[in-house]
Amino acid sequence: MKWDALCDDKSLEDIPYRVELTRNGQLVMSPHRSYHSIYQSRIIRLLNQLLPGGEAMPECPIETQAGTVVADVAWATPEKVKRNFDLPSWTESPELVVEVLSPSNAIEDIRRKREAVFALGATEFWVCDQKGALQFFGRRGRLARSRLCPDIPASMMKLPANPET
Repeated sequence: MKWDALCDDKSLEDIPYRVELTRNGQLVMSPHRSYHSIYQSRIIRLLNQLLPGGEAMPECPIETQAGTVVADVAWATPEKVKRNFDLPSWTESPELVVEVLSPSNAIEDIRRKREAVFALGATEFWVCDQKGALQFFGRRGRLARSRLCPDIPASMMKLPANPET
């Protein structure tokens, strides 16, 4: 199965899981808890505030050697957004890929996903754990903080839902 066929499959339209494809076309579904969506929302809001020169987005499909992986959150420059806008899945990686961990995530799967998006041009890969703590990775390994977005807080847990209040 290919990603564009998966996107057009009406029988999968209402499933409540994130879907990815392995390189062999095997369907992988990941259920999420509520915190997962909340952390995605908070990260997207902050990225749009702190990096207004690009666009933050949820659930970005990226075609890699490992298969089609879906970034929980991605941030990309307008040029990359324009090149990939009408495609079923991105042919290059956004500059930033964020994975919000779920209980079903295996460490090895996250490592493979990180390597796959770096191979396609990602600058940074972030991991948000179940308590909202962020870990930052560059192509050469772990970073003390993000170089792409140095003002991002190290935790999503204590952020207010709406910064205006």
